[in-house]
Amino acid sequence: MSGLLLLLAGGGGPNSFHCGQTVANPVSVSFAVSNGNYVSESNVLAALGGDNCSAPNLTDNNNGTVTDSANKFIWTLCVMDGNTNSPHDFISSNCEAFNGDGSEASYDQSDASTVCSNLTFAGYSNWILPDAIQLHSLRSASSPYVLGAFGTANNSLGASQTAWSSTVINGTVETLGITPLYEATNVFRAWQPVTTGQTTVVCVVEY
Repeated sequence: MSGLLLLLAGGGGPNSFHCGQTVANPVSVSFAVSNGNYVSESNVLAALGGDNCSAPNLTDNNNGTVTDSANKFIWTLCVMDGNTNSPHDFISSNCEAFNGDGSEASYDQSDASTVCSNLTFAGYSNWILPDAIQLHSLRSASSPYVLGAFGTANNSLGASQTAWSSTVINGTVETLGITPLYEATNVFRAWQPVTTGQTTVVCVVEY
C-alpha cells in the first residue's frame, strides 16, 4: 500500500511528472462553425484536463535549444525546415535568417510527429511533438507573444506564430488537430490533421 501511495505521489523522483494534457486523443471540444477554426482557449485547456504547467523558467543553451527548468523540458529553439527535417542553423542563440519559401510550414500533423520522433539534435534522440498544453506554456500575454528566446529569434516561434501540437480534437464536423497561435487574441487554432503549409514544428524533450 505504501508503495502505491508513493507512486501516486510521484515517487519516481522530482522529474517524474511533466505537465501536459491528461485526456487521451481525440479530445471533445465544442465550438461553433461560425467561429471558423479558432477555438476557445479556456475550452481547450479545460477539455485537455486543465493547464497544469508552471510558469516557465527559460534558459537559452546557445546550442539551438532552450531549457525550461520549471517544467523540465528542453525545446528546439528554431522551427523545422521542411527540406532538411532539422532545426534551422543557429548563430549565437539566433536562428539563421530564412527567406520564407514556406518549407518550414510544409508538414501535416503526422509529419510533424514523425519529424520530432526521428530527430537527433543537441545530444538528444528522444524528441517528441508537444501537446497543446505544453506549447501553450510558451505563450506570453504581451508582445512578443512567445516567451524568452522564442520571442526574439528569427524563424523561431516568435516569427512563425504557430506550431503543430500532438493534440487532436473532435470538431463539429470532423477531427481536427490543434495548433497554438502566439499572437494577441487567437490562442488556439484547429486544422484538419492532413493540412500542410500552415503550421511549423518545434520539438520537446522531457528530462
